[in-house]
Amino acid sequence: MREVVVAFVVVLLVTPGVGAAVAAPTGTDASPSTADAARDAAGDVAAAQTYTIRKHIELHRTPAEPGEIDVVATYDVPDPVTSLTVSLPSNAEAVESSSFARTPDGYEWDGTTDPATVRFTLPANQTATGARSPAVQAGGDYSFVDVGEWALVTVPQLSTGWSYRAPRGTDVTISEDVTVDGEGSTGGEIAYLGPVEEHTRTANGQQFTLAVPERASMTESPEEVLDALGEASKRLHVGSRDDRVWFVAAPTTVDWGVLGVEYGGNDAWVRADARLDRPRNVWFHEYVHTRQAFRTADSGRWTMEAGAEYYASLLSLRTDYVGFGAFETHLALGEREPWRDAVLSQPSTWSSGANYVKGSLVWGELDRRVRLATDSTATMEDVLYRLNQHEDRVTNADVLAAVLEASTPAVEEHANQYTNTRQPPEMWTRSQHAAAFGTQPARMNFDVREYRVTGPFRNETFAEPPTVYVGETVTVVGSVTNDGGQTGEYVAAVEFAGDVLAETRGELAPGETADVTLRENVGAAGTYNVTGARTDVALDVREPGNVSVTDLSVDDNRVEPGENVTATVTLSNPGDVPADGPVAVTLDGERVGTVDAALAPGETATRTLTVTLPEAGRYTLAAGDTSVTVTAGGIGTGIPGFGIPAAVVAVLVAGLLARRRG
Repeated sequence: MREVVVAFVVVLLVTPGVGAAVAAPTGTDASPSTADAARDAAGDVAAAQTYTIRKHIELHRTPAEPGEIDVVATYDVPDPVTSLTVSLPSNAEAVESSSFARTPDGYEWDGTTDPATVRFTLPANQTATGARSPAVQAGGDYSFVDVGEWALVTVPQLSTGWSYRAPRGTDVTISEDVTVDGEGSTGGEIAYLGPVEEHTRTANGQQFTLAVPERASMTESPEEVLDALGEASKRLHVGSRDDRVWFVAAPTTVDWGVLGVEYGGNDAWVRADARLDRPRNVWFHEYVHTRQAFRTADSGRWTMEAGAEYYASLLSLRTDYVGFGAFETHLALGEREPWRDAVLSQPSTWSSGANYVKGSLVWGELDRRVRLATDSTATMEDVLYRLNQHEDRVTNADVLAAVLEASTPAVEEHANQYTNTRQPPEMWTRSQHAAAFGTQPARMNFDVREYRVTGPFRNETFAEPPTVYVGETVTVVGSVTNDGGQTGEYVAAVEFAGDVLAETRGELAPGETADVTLRENVGAAGTYNVTGARTDVALDVREPGNVSVTDLSVDDNRVEPGENVTATVTLSNPGDVPADGPVAVTLDGERVGTVDAALAPGETATRTLTVTLPEAGRYTLAAGDTSVTVTAGGIGTGIPGFGIPAAVVAVLVAGLLARRRG
């Protein structure tokens, strides 16, 4: 008997724009533009899929070994990522990992383990000068410390790089969250490890968290401190207002070298015994630091502590924690030795904190002169606002330029004299203070209460700025309050690429509030800015991802020529961002229709359409990467491509062949 061989020919169909993979350049968690570079390398795309590397840092107290903490970093790695490298702090010790191997560039992921974890130990103790040590010493002069029973530490910074292969338009980003193993609290930059109680308050669009350790005995109540921080947030109009601010009251059983520390932009600790009724109000001082978003060159370094110390005193005066006498006495220290002889733009001339003492007097005197020169329409808050917009490191020349922009050449000349020479200003008197500070300019405070997002993917309300996707409508709901002393105009708007898309404006008397609503249907990806007064909120608008085809079926895979089949396409969104189509449906490579769905992450949907098979034959019906074979003709015989008479002939021929072989 002869052996009959049946051969199957497999044809690989590549649909343009669907399966083409690209190698992306290496990304880092300090380089947000990497995904954009990947898209550019891959070519223009209609929609993007976003994947997120989720970095989780967990801090562990080590009571048996005071002065050290254990850190566990865990990475959830999405499928497109092909390599991942982590750089640990240079003083990391006892590194353990079955997911990462040590390389000259850091620790490299093995490419398969998910989640990938690395554990290491860090010295926790830091002095006020920045020195680190694993040992707790008597008289330690600390800024951060681990005493065993509790620890107040900085969160380690881990730099992460990655590369990936994925379809065109794919973004790979990274997110980070920080937790404490067991009892503790953290704002993400500073952490307290040990029993603690958290108190929260929302004011002026900011959420304040005050962590009070069990080991801390506060002089002021948590409610009083949160009240004060809320007032500071309301009265300080310099921009750079963080959505969240985290404070911890530091136990006083340690020899701290400073009264408080702000770290990372929105986290700070203050000694638990700090009082509010002092012109040197440390709670206010550290809060002001959270509102300073600029970096400085050496000549501009004086501005950081000078501004924080001055506004801490001024806020204490304005909120009635202190009277003018205490305010005057505190600032007048800048006239005395050893601080008076410092040249603020030259840090090498400073001694005993001249940037705090003389610096705050200089900032205050310039504030007084700016107010007088502009009839209180401008203050040094305008200067600080301009510095917060500065992209490069701020020099003293930049400070002088900002003073000139806010006021007059005469005030700028005084600023030059007070910062570039040894000459100090004199502290102003009570009557001079009344003349300059008695009438406050109009100060508009824009408070965004919520963001309503509606559209094809969702109808949700957010308290924080959400990521919005093209095709959705975002409605910003808030209010504008005039916290100043004069009537003034406000403008609130949504802007994109230099164009004003939505705007509302009006005039408010002192103390008056107006509700505002801004609504915009976003039609392009990019950064949209919601602005009002000195509030500037960035809304990230992205293209939705592409839906995937997970199944394709037909109600009948064999019909007569010219008849229809009904195709059912199952669409899904496997990503973590909204996705939509359209998805083309083809018959032998020719488009015969499209299906579409707007899907939230994890959602599925089915769509049907009718397809006509025009002639007898076998066809490939496809959608996405899924296909099915359908046939027209041959219903009566079950033999594809043959009618009834042809089938009879075929049977007879087969019988003759069989007889010859026998």
